[in-house]
Amino acid sequence: MKQLLCMLTFAGLFFLPAQAQVLYGLLRTSNPAGVKLGTLDLLSGSFTALGNNAITSNVNITGAALDLNTNSYYFLTQGGTNGIAMTVGINDGAVNNQVPLFNPIAPSSFNNFRLNTSDSTLYGLAGRYIPGAGPGQGTGELYFSSMNPATGEITQISPQSILDSYSLSGSAIDPHQMVYYFSKGTQFYGIDMYNGQVYTSHTLSFPEGGISFSNYTYNCADTTIYGIISVSNTPPFTCYLGKVNPATGEVTRVAQTVLPYSTFSVNGSSTIDPFTGTYYCVSQIPGGGGIAVVGISVSTGAVVSVHPVNAATAGSAYFDMIRHPSDCLGAAAYRPDSNGGGGSAGIEYFDPNRSKVYPNPISNQLNIESTSIIYSLILRDTKGGILFEANPQEKFTKISFEHIPSGVYFLEVQNEHGLELLKVVK
Repeated sequence: MKQLLCMLTFAGLFFLPAQAQVLYGLLRTSNPAGVKLGTLDLLSGSFTALGNNAITSNVNITGAALDLNTNSYYFLTQGGTNGIAMTVGINDGAVNNQVPLFNPIAPSSFNNFRLNTSDSTLYGLAGRYIPGAGPGQGTGELYFSSMNPATGEITQISPQSILDSYSLSGSAIDPHQMVYYFSKGTQFYGIDMYNGQVYTSHTLSFPEGGISFSNYTYNCADTTIYGIISVSNTPPFTCYLGKVNPATGEVTRVAQTVLPYSTFSVNGSSTIDPFTGTYYCVSQIPGGGGIAVVGISVSTGAVVSVHPVNAATAGSAYFDMIRHPSDCLGAAAYRPDSNGGGGSAGIEYFDPNRSKVYPNPISNQLNIESTSIIYSLILRDTKGGILFEANPQEKFTKISFEHIPSGVYFLEVQNEHGLELLKVVK
């Protein structure tokens, strides 16, 4: 089922990817029905199918994951009682494993899932329907869960049902604070990933106008959840790139820039390149022109790239369930699992090894302070261009911004703990 709907702090620790200019996703045809793993080269705009033959004929569009630790792409297809977990190699597009989903407690689905890069685990929502005495008298149950793609086993983390259903608005994982986010209607929920309990719950509010917030995902570069704001539910739709404050539920526009698209895929098909600050989603081209992968700047809210998909593109009409290889790669969990695995909600803990940069915003000089020797520094603009490089070989150093224009920049700090990407503003 395909549904379309309109709808700066410091970064955590993660490692630079080798494939930073590629999106992975599912190339799909409808007649005949077929699915292949594919890539989109973001520089050339070319789509490539990985493998010659279709690996399945259908897709459960409520979840997908890209794991560079295993070089695998995960998604679900129909089959068995509640679906089949598919593991596909990202080098050749071949199916490496396919197993039926099973929940040892009771049969359930597994949806809205993403990979949490700080522990390399798939997390999502296990749902089941409990029949009632008569038609329409049943109830739904929903449990925060993990799933092992090697076996298909679903492990319920929530000790009891947290809700009866969820909305197809998307999902997001904060790998630093270990919180999973999803929606039901206008309510925005955060789930403590350690114990499966509700961490936060707020009604979405739109001080600048809006009725929905969807297609959202987490950006590790600035620890913000971005998505699409729709300001109406009848045509003509008006949409903006927005962000939500999970502590309050307030949704604000990144900028007062109306997007030139009004319908967006709400199948969890959004991802972010934290190095370029680009949010990618799948949109329907106005005038019946098919669909396109659209890149939107998280700084300006403006469209920066459009890659149309059509039958001449690797023989497919759809390319969705997209994931960027840099999306939170190598993130570290800063909030620990305390009290024997429970009661961790509300604990704020930041990695003591994380570098400090100040002041931010910058005036004329940026100070960089680390707990260990800084091996190298690279300052980039939002397009990836290098403005400054140095090898300080000390724990404290400075960068002069006197001749650097105002704007948003990314600072790569390499020390013995790894490579950090820090967002700074002048």
